Amino acid sequence: MPSTVSKIVLTLTAFTFSAAAAPNFSGHWKLNPQKSKLDDPYQEDRTINHKDPELTMDSKATADGEEQSSTAKYRTDGKETRNMVDGDPLFTTAHWDGDVLVFESKLISDTDTTELYDRWTLSPDGKTLTVERKQKVGYDEQKMVFVFDLI
Repeated sequence: MPSTVSKIVLTLTAFTFSAAAAPNFSGHWKLNPQKSKLDDPYQEDRTINHKDPELTMDSKATADGEEQSSTAKYRTDGKETRNMVDGDPLFTTAHWDGDVLVFESKLISDTDTTELYDRWTLSPDGKTLTVERKQKVGYDEQKMVFVFDLI
């Protein structure tokens, strides 16, 4: 039977691990197309300012020869945020699943709704951001992996 001291040490150890600092995604990130798993040619740079529970992302992307820039603000505490994408509302709830940041989003347009489920992970050295995405429009579902290098 564990002693009282052993119980206290186990409790404090468990609390320490559960209270470990969440990853900080701040920095300037460049998509690495060779490491990513994407169907179409795509390039993106992201500048992220992350001060938990607030995360702001400035993005510049090029697809099909067309460049787009955007700024989005999120909260990592489960509170819903609203951003605009090409005039359409994007509703997002972000929360932590251990050291993974999970984004659940819905982009609502006049013609359809796009559901996005992203899982952000940071490499142990903090130099690689991996975004695993499931994207669903109607019955069509795609899986993609975006790998960004810190620059």
